[in-house]
Amino acid sequence: MKILGTIRIIFTFYKTFFLLNMATTMVCLLLFWQYGWSIFFQLLMLKSIVLGLSCYFIRIYKKKEFIYYNNLGLSETLLWSSTLVFDLIIYLLLLTKIPRLL
Repeated sequence: MKILGTIRIIFTFYKTFFLLNMATTMVCLLLFWQYGWSIFFQLLMLKSIVLGLSCYFIRIYKKKEFIYYNNLGLSETLLWSSTLVFDLIIYLLLLTKIPRLL
């Protein structure tokens, strides 16, 4: 039960920047669909830069929320690492599905 509660709390944290990251993912997928593998590295850099900027702004503007998550037993490192890995996995899974649509 503790694992499910932790996952739920992590997804609550992820919701704060889900729309920005999903919009970036959709733009990257559209560009990948048009240009193919030749633009893969640039799209990966774009996605990484947007993730970095969103992390930076969330750390500044939602500073007090980290106290809440810390009181629930989740460190800031766990929150960021799990959400960023999850977002990157979603991005790469969707990116691998694009060539099948062509």
